[in-house]
Amino acid sequence: MRFAAGLAALTVTAVPLAAQGDTVTYTDPSTKVVFPVELQAPGGGAQVLTGTGVRTRTIANVKVYAFGMYVEPAGAKSDLAAFAGKTAQDLERDETFYARLLERHFPMTLRLVMTRDVDGATMGEAFDGALRPRVVRAGTEKNMPGGEQALDRFRGYFSTAELTRESEMVFSCSPEGRLLTSIRGTAQPEIDSPALCWALFDVYLGANPVSSSGKRSVIRRFPPLLAGS
Repeated sequence: MRFAAGLAALTVTAVPLAAQGDTVTYTDPSTKVVFPVELQAPGGGAQVLTGTGVRTRTIANVKVYAFGMYVEPAGAKSDLAAFAGKTAQDLERDETFYARLLERHFPMTLRLVMTRDVDGATMGEAFDGALRPRVVRAGTEKNMPGGEQALDRFRGYFSTAELTRESEMVFSCSPEGRLLTSIRGTAQPEIDSPALCWALFDVYLGANPVSSSGKRSVIRRFPPLLAGS
């Protein structure tokens, strides 16, 4: 796997890549959560890991979940060609890079893994608090209507789920704005909403992310991807 080899050579503060059977993995250094370097996204299609981060809450910085971002490699390399050759540190400081990612011209996925037990309804409330102002913005500023109705459907996915430690959530968006969700391995109905897709990724990549350090670390593996042939 050429991409995996490029990641192995990337000098960042992180746990090295490891092989588990036929799967190359990366361990988030803060939470020790393991992420596959390549992921079969909901709906099909291989995507590759661009980095990981951790979501914390309260003054004590309790770790709630680890998150990783994945992108479809060919589409990402084509759309982000202008950023090839830049270091991870260059990209971290470049808001035009984050803005380009938020345009989602290629399939993108977020994989979240719980690091503590959280009631599903509580998680739904947390997502609602982060996403609702963003879907409103999407409607008023980006001509993406219908986001609040889509969010109501999305929040319902968490109404009965008990998100125990190591529970996995996967959110995958197509360039057209179709959201495919899997919670604890169970696929949820597709939601067609560019507003909700934009809002989900803005939570982690936007001007006011839920984790400032995570915004930087979740894009650190782009340089070897963009440099690949």
